[in-house]
Amino acid sequence: MKCPKCGRELVEGKLLCEYCGEEITMVPEFDIELEAEIHKNLSNMVEDISLHNDEEFVEEFLEEDDDFKENIRDYFLLKDNENGKKGRRLLPFFAIAIFIIVLFAVIVPKTKQTIQENSYEYQYNKAIECATIEHYDEAVIYLERALALNPGDIDARFLLAKYYDKSGQSQSAILVLGELLELETERKEEIYDLLLKILETRQDFEKMGEVLKKCKIPRIVSKYNKYAALDPEFNKEEGVYDELISITIKGNTEGFVYYTLDGSMPTRNSMVYESPILLESGDYVIKALFVNMFGIESDVITKTYYINLSIPDEPDISLESGSYSEPQMIEIYHADDTKIFYTTDGTTPTEKSLRYTEPLEMPYGVSNFAIVAINEAGVHSNVVKRTFQMSVQANFSPTLALQVLYNNLWAKGILLDLDGHVPNRLGVNEYVIKTVVELGGRTYYIAHEQYIDTTGKTHETNNMYAIDTETADLYIARKMSEGKYILKALSE
Repeated sequence: MKCPKCGRELVEGKLLCEYCGEEITMVPEFDIELEAEIHKNLSNMVEDISLHNDEEFVEEFLEEDDDFKENIRDYFLLKDNENGKKGRRLLPFFAIAIFIIVLFAVIVPKTKQTIQENSYEYQYNKAIECATIEHYDEAVIYLERALALNPGDIDARFLLAKYYDKSGQSQSAILVLGELLELETERKEEIYDLLLKILETRQDFEKMGEVLKKCKIPRIVSKYNKYAALDPEFNKEEGVYDELISITIKGNTEGFVYYTLDGSMPTRNSMVYESPILLESGDYVIKALFVNMFGIESDVITKTYYINLSIPDEPDISLESGSYSEPQMIEIYHADDTKIFYTTDGTTPTEKSLRYTEPLEMPYGVSNFAIVAINEAGVHSNVVKRTFQMSVQANFSPTLALQVLYNNLWAKGILLDLDGHVPNRLGVNEYVIKTVVELGGRTYYIAHEQYIDTTGKTHETNNMYAIDTETADLYIARKMSEGKYILKALSE
C-alpha cells in the first residue's frame, strides 16, 4: 500500500508514513450492490421473524438462501489485496446481522413462552388444572387473569364464582353471581341455584327472600319455597260482584298472613287471617302481607271489591224487648226468599247459627237474641236484637224446684248423692231450668239434664224434667215441638 501524499510504499501495519508523516486512513472497499442486498435481506429477516414469532422459522430462514450467505462470507471475510496480501474489511453490517440472529435465537423462544403464559387459554387451563387437585386459591388467581383478558366470558365468570365459594370467598362469589343475573344468559337457573345455596349456608334468609322475589324460574322457586315470601294469593280477582263472596288468602309456604279491611297498610300487629272473609254488599279494600317462618316479608298486595247486592229486609220480631211474667212464644216474620238464623247470647248470627223454623219458647231468665235474615245470594240483612227477661209468679222458685228434683232423683237411685254423681261414671249430672211452659192450664219449669265429665266439658243428655211451679210435682218431659211436651209422672 502506498502513501497517498508522497507515493512511497508504506510499512505494513503503520498508520503514519515514515517519509512524509501523512496519517493513513483505512477505508474499506464497499460493494454498493452487495451492501444493498445485505441491508434488504436483513430487514426482511427481522420483519419475518417478528411476524412469525417462531424459533423454527429463524432456523429455516438462515438455511434457505445459500447465495446470500456466500456473498456475505466473500464480502466480509479475508480477501486478497492488490499486493497479494490478506486484508480485512470492517465488519459493521456483519456484526449487526450476527447480533440480530443471536438476539432472536434467544428472545423468540422466551417471547413465545411469555405470550403463551399471558394468553386466555393458558390461564383458563391452569385454573382448571389447579381446581382438579382442589387448589382453589390458585385456581381463582389464574381465572381472574383469564377474565382480565376476556371479561365477557360468562361461563368463566360462573366458574370463578364456584372457585370463590370453594376457596371460602363466599361474599365474592355472591357479588359475581349477582352481576351474572343482570345479564342475558341460558345459565340463569344454575346461577340462581348456586347463589341460593351459598346464601342458605350463610343463613342469610333475608337476602334469599329478595332473590326469590325476582326469580321467575318455577323449579328454583319450588326448590327453595320455604325461604320465599311471595305475594299472598287471593281466591277471587278484584272487581264488581253481584253475589256474596268469601275471600281466602294464603301464602306460598308456612307463615302468617296479616290483613286490613280499612285500606291501611298491614303490619305484624294487624289481624291474622284464619278463616274466609265474608263480603256482603258494599265496597271493600283488602290489603294483605305474608310473613314466612324465617321472618321474611312479602310485598303488600291490595285487592278492591264492590259487592252490588240488595240487602234483604231485616226480620220482624213479634215481641219487643222487656220483662215477661208468663210463658211466651217468640215469632219471627221474614221474606220467603230468606232464612232466619239467631243466637241467644248476643253474638252475631251466621249461617252456622241456630236456624229459626217455628215459634220459639222464651228462655227463663235473661236472654239476648240476635236475629238475621239471609237471602239466597247469601246477603245478610241488618241484625235485629231483642233482650227478654222471663220470670213467673210461683210457689216454688227455680232454686227450690231444682232441689226437689235432685232429692227425688237421689231417692230413686238415679243419682248417687245430692252433688249429682251417677252410677258407673266419674262425672256428675247437672240440671238447668231453660224455659217455662203452660200445659193444660198449669205452668211448668222445664229442666234440662247435662253431664259434666272430669275435664269440665258439658254434654247434653237429652233428658228433660217438668216441675209444677205450684205443687213441685215432678214429670219426665218429652218435647214434641216448641212449646209442646208430653209429660210422664216420675213415680211411674
